[in-house]
Amino acid sequence: MQFLQPAFLLGLAAAAIPIVLHFLHRRRLDRIPFAPLRFLEVTHQRQSRRLRFRRLLLLVLRVAAVVCVVLALARPTLTGGLNWLAPEGTALSVLLMVDDSASMRAQTAGGTVFDAAKAQAAAIARGLSDRDEVCIATFSDHLHPLLDDFVRDADLVLGALAERECGWRRSDTITSLGEALDWMGRASHTRREIHLIGDIQRTGIDSLAAAELALRLRGDPDLHLFLRRVEAEPFVNRRVKAVEGPATRLRPTETVELAVEVGQDGDRPLTVPLFLEVDGSKVGETESSLPPAGSARHAFAVTLPEEGELTGVVRLRPDRYPPDDQRWFVLEVTGRIDVLVLTGLPQSEPRRDPLLFVGAALDPGADGRGDFALTVQEAARLSIPSLQESAVVVALDPYELGAARLAALGDYLRGGGGMLLFLGDPRERAYANEKLLPQWTSARLGPFRGGRDGSEHLVMAAPDHPAFTGFGEEEIATLQEARLRDFYRLSEDAGRTLLRWTDGGAAVEEIEVGEGRLIVCAFHPTAASGDLPFSPMFLPLVQRLTAYLATTTGRRLAPMVEVGEPLVVTAPAGLEASARLRLRLPGERFQTVELDGQALPPRLRGGEAASPGLYTFEIDDRPWATVAVNVPSSESRRSFHDPKELKEIVARGGATRVRALEGEDVEKALERARRGRPLHRWFLLLAALLLAAESLLGRRISAGEGS
Repeated sequence: MQFLQPAFLLGLAAAAIPIVLHFLHRRRLDRIPFAPLRFLEVTHQRQSRRLRFRRLLLLVLRVAAVVCVVLALARPTLTGGLNWLAPEGTALSVLLMVDDSASMRAQTAGGTVFDAAKAQAAAIARGLSDRDEVCIATFSDHLHPLLDDFVRDADLVLGALAERECGWRRSDTITSLGEALDWMGRASHTRREIHLIGDIQRTGIDSLAAAELALRLRGDPDLHLFLRRVEAEPFVNRRVKAVEGPATRLRPTETVELAVEVGQDGDRPLTVPLFLEVDGSKVGETESSLPPAGSARHAFAVTLPEEGELTGVVRLRPDRYPPDDQRWFVLEVTGRIDVLVLTGLPQSEPRRDPLLFVGAALDPGADGRGDFALTVQEAARLSIPSLQESAVVVALDPYELGAARLAALGDYLRGGGGMLLFLGDPRERAYANEKLLPQWTSARLGPFRGGRDGSEHLVMAAPDHPAFTGFGEEEIATLQEARLRDFYRLSEDAGRTLLRWTDGGAAVEEIEVGEGRLIVCAFHPTAASGDLPFSPMFLPLVQRLTAYLATTTGRRLAPMVEVGEPLVVTAPAGLEASARLRLRLPGERFQTVELDGQALPPRLRGGEAASPGLYTFEIDDRPWATVAVNVPSSESRRSFHDPKELKEIVARGGATRVRALEGEDVEKALERARRGRPLHRWFLLLAALLLAAESLLGRRISAGEGS
């Protein structure tokens, strides 16, 4: 508790007046012995004690009434943990943080949540005095100051805020608050305040970052953090969650299925219309029946154009949160996929040669006219420039690559390439575990299992993986019937297990390496090692894994990304330095593109995506590659922290200078936070009750004395 008018506390000396009067007006009685009344002495003493107690209680009531009146005049306020506040009139340095992440685009009756947050920030800025300094910033995954420094001109702050539009990025409150603490180092006043205004979305919080933030708050007694939540009225959010093409080569003029997932967060079933647009024209429409707080998948039949790109968008009718009611996509239509096949350890018999069986799976006609264009090289003689021309690498027991070729393969993977790696030769284990795999992953080959005495089956571990799209129960059962004798076991903690062995251990594992992907198959795909190469599922398995790597990496490193992620594509081979490079943005705007010649293969970098839509890289005014950008999926989770919950997160360990601002009026809420809740009315009421009790007790005492 603190007092806004502490000078009135000098009036507490008036509490001595009733005490002085009490002793000055004590009645003095002369004692005259009177024999007939000696028998009433005991009763008289009892009544005297009762009167003395009542007079003492009367004194206490009078003193308490005077104290309450004086305290009321001193304007007490209840501040709880805010007894650190400086006296009124101290100059402030104030940083206003307004959330401009994509979730703030939710619509309210008077505009968007972002509009409401800006209005509340403006009200705080207008309430500052001429001596105070203020800075305005927005935040999403990082802090974005709108001014270069603190200023004492509220109109300048209001102008910068009015011009700001809501962004599309994801929310990261803890990181933004940490950067705000760094920014407060520019403040010139001792007493500093940070005002966080936003919907306080419930996103994943880094516990270490939160603990560090709490430690910094606790160590700065002059810094005060105020949390103000702004939210839209409750509504049911519908969204397009995903758009996926088949994880295989897309042939020109063929018809494929485009898988679309739609969801909602309401507690009742919901039917919504769904529209497909390609090149700006509506080509498909259907209805989706969504379960309560669930999702449903639908398939659109799409006829592919000639070789090139198919771009489009899937839309819902807009709801109160429009950003996730549409999702952009890009599909690459290509004639053939260029595959570089690296052979390794020599084999004495054709039945033990993996190239014979893997090559037949990728080029069944052995005429070079299939979906895959194969280039075969010995791993020990790998031509490094050939990596730039390959959409995917298939390596068969690679051996003795040498440091330069290992480094080149590592650069290829980390830069966005894909590699399907078969390791099944019993002579391969030491080289793979000591030199090959450590370049890219923590996965290692376990003991070799081989011979005619025992065999194991493959077990499907990831039926929902894109490479297995279209595999039904019959296809999976057929794949799992195949037996293998020569194989290794992989640990299952290095990546995602796609297939495992019946007795445990990973058989096929997908591992992310930088921007690229590596799929390790820990078995020998030969006739000598089992009957898998003769299974009807061997060809689709090898082709699907190869096509998946080519379509998820390949020429476009990331054909579909989220706002805030980098826009990067692979540059064409032989690109001249004099070529005109630019990036076409949504809305027919352009920006420059950087050629990164140090990467393998070279990259075209267009910075970070700022808004949803289609971004096209152009070389000499001709389209080269398109990237679809969508709103971050985390911003579609309509779940928010109560300010008190966030306070508990950032105020752990005793950082008490954090306050949640509650109530409809932000100015009144801030006034309560700074000065505390007023208590003078309660003290006046208590004084009145004490005086009423004093009056009643005084009458009883007078009546007792009169009798």
